[in-house]
Amino acid sequence: MYTGPHLIKDNLVFGYDTGYGIEQHSSTRHYKGEPATNLITAGVPGYFGSGGETLYRSNYYGLNSDSGVFQRNFVSNPATANTSAFNNNAGLFHSGLTFSSISANTEYILISFDFYMITPYVRHSSSGTGLNGYMRITYTDGTASSPGWNTSLNTPNAGDDWNNNSNYIGQWRKIALYVQVNSSKTPSAITHMYIYNDRTVTGEGIFTNFTITEHATAPTGPVLYTSGTRSSTESLIDLKKTRSINISGASFDSTGQPVFDGTDDGMSLGTNFNLNNKSFSVESIIKWDGGSEDTFFSYIDSAGGTQKNIHWRIYTSGQLRFDFYSNSINSSAGSIVADEYVHLVTTYNFGSDSCICYKNGEVLMAGSSGPFLGNDANSTAYVGAWGTTQRFGGEIPILKMYNSAISDSEVKQNYRAYKNRFDL
Repeated sequence: MYTGPHLIKDNLVFGYDTGYGIEQHSSTRHYKGEPATNLITAGVPGYFGSGGETLYRSNYYGLNSDSGVFQRNFVSNPATANTSAFNNNAGLFHSGLTFSSISANTEYILISFDFYMITPYVRHSSSGTGLNGYMRITYTDGTASSPGWNTSLNTPNAGDDWNNNSNYIGQWRKIALYVQVNSSKTPSAITHMYIYNDRTVTGEGIFTNFTITEHATAPTGPVLYTSGTRSSTESLIDLKKTRSINISGASFDSTGQPVFDGTDDGMSLGTNFNLNNKSFSVESIIKWDGGSEDTFFSYIDSAGGTQKNIHWRIYTSGQLRFDFYSNSINSSAGSIVADEYVHLVTTYNFGSDSCICYKNGEVLMAGSSGPFLGNDANSTAYVGAWGTTQRFGGEIPILKMYNSAISDSEVKQNYRAYKNRFDL
């Protein structure tokens, strides 16, 4: 049961939360994962060998599976020599995909799944200890690609064999494997796909949440499970569930979290957020990469004009600016530190035209910056950019808008709710 401070919801008109820091191996209620199409359209890869079994249950070892299917791998009789026998070692096999339907532009096939090491995997042979695994894709001409398991993709195709480090035992790990489709072949030449453990190990683990996706460029990380297609408007869900968020303007890091590259990224949130002629607040958690004039949120009136455009930007010096185009309040240099998460809230009081900016629950700067004269019907909100310029580099996992000036105590309450999660 959640016992920490509750987040303020009164007068919230929009918000998103990417789920960073909650559970990195699975999707959350409001962030389903980056857009993707799972090529497994029916069922899951089947087991071969005598050491595996498929468990159709929603919960196993404390994990609620998105797929609802767990596949157990138990090896008690490992191979003692490099023979053709699998010796009770189980793997995964899939031949039922319609590979002819894969885009001709596909360069890479990526398999993502969750793995839980129940017991240590001890290698019988003298080649070392630990769990070793491979993916193998075969083609119609008999050739094949066989990259090793990799938990990070930092060394693509090389694998990162797990030793018997206790940190791996009893822990969920997101696995990502990819093979580059041979340039001399088309994707339709793929005949079979295998995922298997080294047959010279003994131990027990389970797999779940298999996703097979196609990519035109080298993948940077695992793709969270989907049973079909997850579009760019189905990935990130508005906390109010009143408008769609198109996440196609963001990039994605090695964990599948949305990031902004500082070059051409940015998300348009649409118009009519009901901010004119009233007080409002904007709340965010950001991690800035240190770029120049990076705007992490803007609200721009297409008609232009003084006091109609709202911007929150960071300068190379770490100075934070909040302004209505010609009216601004500025923090001192070094207020925002690169590569550190920070909780920021700006409140605007319509009656007094006063503004307060908070950093990690405390007042950072205050002053007059009004009145705000924007027209909601003409104004578009952007995350990670000032329209199409001043692109933000870094992460913005939390962004919320209120049509009221939330109080000092409410700012502190929200900060406390996020403090441990983001190590603020």
